[in-house]
Amino acid sequence: MSSLSPSKRTWSWNVVRAYLVDRESLFARIRAGAELPSLLAHMALTATLFSALYGVAVGLYAGGWQVVYDAIKFPWVLLATLALCVLALYMLNSLVGARLTFLQTAAVVLSAILVTSTLLLALTPPLTFIMLTSLREYQFVVFLNDIAIAVAGAGGVSFAFQATGAVHGDPLVRARCRRVLWAWMVLYGLVGTQMLWLFRPFFRQTDVFIRPLGEGGTAFEAFGRLVLAIFRSLI
Repeated sequence: MSSLSPSKRTWSWNVVRAYLVDRESLFARIRAGAELPSLLAHMALTATLFSALYGVAVGLYAGGWQVVYDAIKFPWVLLATLALCVLALYMLNSLVGARLTFLQTAAVVLSAILVTSTLLLALTPPLTFIMLTSLREYQFVVFLNDIAIAVAGAGGVSFAFQATGAVHGDPLVRARCRRVLWAWMVLYGLVGTQMLWLFRPFFRQTDVFIRPLGEGGTAFEAFGRLVLAIFRSLI
């Protein structure tokens, strides 16, 4: 029996490890369209758990209600961004000749999000140590976590391209879908980054769960100011 087949071991680490190591089993299941609703549910729940644990670590740095808020915010950002963008990927793939169903398309990108959340979980212990021993270095802590999220996201992007190559049989369609995926990743990144900005703050105590839409600026402006502030502190 494949390690990705439904069983009593669904929540074991061996199954999570299969997404990272035994990738062909996962890709074959997506390609065959085998029991995709249960696969999607498992990946979504696992990604939620892992990203929530990372959120708890960030919340411990901020203190107060942020422990609870961040445990909700990080999974929401990942999965809500996917929900906003997955239809665009499905339609674009269809236009270039892909024959994947909507659920197969969702499984490809959700597997990448699962990899991203797994990498975030793996980085959580060292990040927690650095955050809790750098309580006064707010800008450094934010910048460090931005880098960690970017690294985890890059791992997810790499996995998405592997999955895309594996689930499309026709070489021409595979090449087209990979080009489409590049464009879609830009869209996902823009939406995800702005989603993070909308749900700020993550690293400060606050009673506000989500910022009002009227509070201007974008995530990209804020990141530029953060880099500039760190640069100024070093010179």
